[in-house]
Amino acid sequence: MVKEMGIAELVCYSDSLLCINLIVGNSLRSHVHAVHIQDIKVLLSQANYAIFHTLREDNQCADLLAKQGALSDVGLSLHHSPPDDLLPLLKNDATGTWFLRS
Repeated sequence: MVKEMGIAELVCYSDSLLCINLIVGNSLRSHVHAVHIQDIKVLLSQANYAIFHTLREDNQCADLLAKQGALSDVGLSLHHSPPDDLLPLLKNDATGTWFLRS
């Protein structure tokens, strides 16, 4: 999707340290998702794309969207503007609001 949209630079954050380590490390050929992991590595190497770990508390926008997606029976949802529930979280991000880890 990133390539189709013509995005030349991308920074992606994930709260899954396991996934990040599989992607940036030496993945095991016997891993059940080895083909997908390799595809991601190739994509990251083809352009100015980077992937980093973040704590879940710092990734509340993605957490909200993931929860909404889990409750939906739609395979893929594209939003041309942020859903209303996301606006306060985006404002927190823009103002640099800090959250304590629970």
